[in-house]
Amino acid sequence: MPGLANDFRQRVKDALLLAETGEVARAESSPGSQTRKNLHHTRIEYLYELAFLRVFVAWESFLEQAFLRYLCGYTSVAAGSAVVTPGMSHSATLAQAEASMLGGRDYVLWHNPTRVVSRSQQFFQSSPIETVINSSSARLESMAAIRHRIAHSQDDARRKFDIAVMAVAGRRYRGARAGSFLRDVVPSTQPPERWIEVLGHELQGLAQQIA
Repeated sequence: MPGLANDFRQRVKDALLLAETGEVARAESSPGSQTRKNLHHTRIEYLYELAFLRVFVAWESFLEQAFLRYLCGYTSVAAGSAVVTPGMSHSATLAQAEASMLGGRDYVLWHNPTRVVSRSQQFFQSSPIETVINSSSARLESMAAIRHRIAHSQDDARRKFDIAVMAVAGRRYRGARAGSFLRDVVPSTQPPERWIEVLGHELQGLAQQIA
């Protein structure tokens, strides 16, 4: 197995630096400067939303790449191997694995943990992907709802975001603003961490367990 988890960790780090850079630029700007005026709190929150969107896109890409390699018979030092379902053999190439996974479709989605587990069970008798996703399915559903709130403005996205942040943070955020939640400091963390950092680190840990 190539270093998929390490690659994902770097992509998360790069995304988090985007939000951090906005904070530093605001803190280091002079009061009354154009930089301070431009980087008001709402725009800083937009940076957090963009950063989290990049983190979650990287997570989906990681899952797909790990899935394809397990379908080819790759083994992970950390997680072992995946056992294909009876009657199915490993794919000879990544292209063959992708064609098998797609089954004639243009793409498959990776944000929904229930669908990821179902897809894994279709191809594997057992796999690190199924085991890890099952262990954190509720948390991943919440993260997917946060991602959807950033990308969509429908009432359904707002409602599911409210449910998600209640489950994660125990409170709602005015206007269902994802950036406000992601920028918020997690209670009792030392040193202080924001929710975007906590969620990003959690995904890094899951990636390490998968591949």
